[in-house]
Amino acid sequence: MDSYSLVLIIHLLCAIFFIGFIFTDIFVFPVLSKTFSQKEVQDIKKSIGGRGIKIFPLMVLVLLITGTMMFSKYINAELGYFESTFQYLLWLKVFLVFLIASGIVYSLFCKVTKRVPFSFMEHFHKFAFVLTVLIVIIAKLMFVV
Repeated sequence: MDSYSLVLIIHLLCAIFFIGFIFTDIFVFPVLSKTFSQKEVQDIKKSIGGRGIKIFPLMVLVLLITGTMMFSKYINAELGYFESTFQYLLWLKVFLVFLIASGIVYSLFCKVTKRVPFSFMEHFHKFAFVLTVLIVIIAKLMFVV
């Protein structure tokens, strides 16, 4: 197996965990309140979130590193930067990733500095989920368009 394939597999596994974490927050946690008390739901979220906070930043970092490694295979001085539809779509993916990464950095900044984030951030996981779905669709389209 070549190094690109290994990087791709690592990238895909991290993406699955990343999207799954967001999916759980958006679609699973809200259903818990139908079965459990509000305190139990908060305890469950705290327990799962505590583990997620430890894993999530590492997943994001690995996603960014492996994504950058793969990016450099398709966009570089030799191949050009805006020479094909594939490259334009790849740049679009990079822009969407930048939006997600900016939100993550801002959220972490607010936690560390104990600042209250903008009210929009209470919907950030929904926004990030939509962006990740778009990124996955673009990733598939890149190789057929």
